[in-house]
Amino acid sequence: MLGSRRLNLDRLIEIARSLKFSLSSGIMLRDAVSLLASRGTGAVRPVAGQITKDLEAGWSFKDALDKQADSFPPLFLSLVEVGEETGNLPEVMTELEKYYEMQVRLKREFVSGVTWPLVQFFAAIFIIAGLILVLGILPSADSDRGPIDPLGLGLLGPEGAVFFLGAVFSALLVATVSFVGVRRLLRRRAVVERLIFRIPVVGGTVKAMALTRFCVALNLVLESGAPILKTFRLSFSATDNAAFETAAPVADAALRRGSSVTDCVTRTDLFPDEFLSMVAVGEESGRLPEVLHQQALYYDELTRRKLALLSKIASGIVWLTVAAIIITAVIRIFLMTYIASIEKYT
Repeated sequence: MLGSRRLNLDRLIEIARSLKFSLSSGIMLRDAVSLLASRGTGAVRPVAGQITKDLEAGWSFKDALDKQADSFPPLFLSLVEVGEETGNLPEVMTELEKYYEMQVRLKREFVSGVTWPLVQFFAAIFIIAGLILVLGILPSADSDRGPIDPLGLGLLGPEGAVFFLGAVFSALLVATVSFVGVRRLLRRRAVVERLIFRIPVVGGTVKAMALTRFCVALNLVLESGAPILKTFRLSFSATDNAAFETAAPVADAALRRGSSVTDCVTRTDLFPDEFLSMVAVGEESGRLPEVLHQQALYYDELTRRKLALLSKIASGIVWLTVAAIIITAVIRIFLMTYIASIEKYT
């Protein structure tokens, strides 16, 4: 976003990977972050430098990161808190590295999937503008009818071509600004997130991403042996989804009353039945961490498949738009020419 200090995905991967290797090899956290401050890339150095100063002043890693919250996404901050609470920071950095690498890969696949249709879309726009220009200048075979109007909108000649291009690009600009504005206005609202869950394909993708993060975080909590009463709510925060975050107090309160993990997550009315079934099996068998690990892998793969489907749908929409524009213009030109020829000889 414009004016944002948020580190991009490549920089987040750099931080997670560097800390993963440093902490796994026994380097102290302060020294690991200091190494990033001196050897990291340009965008990472100032952030790592500020964190190093706070660590040297006695701040916890989580609190030092919170002071730089504008540079990190909520998921990064929540999982770091989980890692620090449980003593599993290297494992947390490993999971974050995998997650952000997946995000980069999916982003690249999406961009590559829609690039060619977008090129064709804009090519079609300029072709139509060229037709408006040329057909508006060329003399018509039928002087009574005048120049051919390819779109039937009264756009002819240079003025018509310029107006057409201006209208199209203005509409695209308004649509983009409106989308960004609505997204910022409604972002991080639980009601909106729950409504998004109901949108075909999109809702399933968003929920699968949230469930992946939840499983990773809760698995880390359980495997570390940390008190689940203290860290359970962090698993909901790690989803980076407002619907899950607002449901955390309900689940947390149920856990403190002695309910099982399965009952706690069931009360939120957010988790699918198949997930609840697997959690119940894992809890009854005493192998809940293993079940959560497998569920994290499952929802990670599900997220990839759904994002790939979204990419294909977006590409298909662009293709259909291009086809509609071209077919409309061709049919319009054909009909006007054909009808003019018939009327000329009747």
